[in-house]
Amino acid sequence: MNKRVLFVCSQKGGAGKTTFARGLLEALRYEGHTVAAYDADGPVGQLLQYEGLRDRKGQLIPRQDPQQGCGHFDIREADDRDLLLNALAGDPPILLFDLPGGVVGELGKVLDEGDSPHGLFDEYRERGYAITIVVVMTPVKASVRTVQHSIESFGDAVDYIAVKNLAYGAPDAFINFDGCDQDGVRLPVSVGKQRLLKQGGLILDMPALDPRSYAWLDVFDLSFVEAIAAPTSPSRSDGRRLPVADQTRIKKWFIDFDRMLAPARHLLGFQPAQTAPVQAAPTTAKTAPAPTQTVPAPAQAAPAQTAPAPAQTAPAPVS
Repeated sequence: MNKRVLFVCSQKGGAGKTTFARGLLEALRYEGHTVAAYDADGPVGQLLQYEGLRDRKGQLIPRQDPQQGCGHFDIREADDRDLLLNALAGDPPILLFDLPGGVVGELGKVLDEGDSPHGLFDEYRERGYAITIVVVMTPVKASVRTVQHSIESFGDAVDYIAVKNLAYGAPDAFINFDGCDQDGVRLPVSVGKQRLLKQGGLILDMPALDPRSYAWLDVFDLSFVEAIAAPTSPSRSDGRRLPVADQTRIKKWFIDFDRMLAPARHLLGFQPAQTAPVQAAPTTAKTAPAPTQTVPAPAQAAPAQTAPAPAQTAPAPVS
């Protein structure tokens, strides 16, 4: 089995990185992969909010099992940063870290004295882990520059994926990344994109989820899989259910998200022999100590092709 460490990051907050991290974590676990997930924004992080284990009263459990729920630490604190290494103790096949905005440089402070985490990444590789850096972007320059900054900091021994968050516009709205030649106005392709492609990196278009449907997830602190579960399934919301229209939109988004991942599955910890989502796949246990029941699959297995969602201009969910 190929082991992998996944970092989801962005230079700016609100780019949608936690939305991507949530979708990726749920897609991996939906297929039965064991993933140790960590929110590096401490106890206030949104990956923890949606994916963390809860007690029978719906309250987050302080001590999380990262392979069932979501561990958390504050990457800005020196002692907490050690978890980037301590997480290796259980030898999980996949490690996923959702980093808060603008803290990429903190990775270099674990074993190194600078912005480049060479010692940290060397330790991962010595233990058999490949490394993937996922950069989630909006069309603005500060966000796009994260791609270039990441490659300069992490070097050519890791894999890179750039994700356009289509909640901010159509794929062609990312002119600061792709460049532009229209109506006599020319913008060059960004250095970040040039270096990304030279490194063999991939570019994905993350579909936009209707803001109202996203808000319902926030009301009940639901994962995507929980939201699209059958109406008869138990939930943490005391019998309250999402409106059918919003539940349907969330299901469609999750299917589109899974299709988007297709060309990058080999860089994200998925095993080649599997396709997602599969029928009767296990779900993440969201209450403790007993795991929840199996949630019906949202749809039939999607073909392995990129399927960008229709462009929307609604504001992106805050990560």
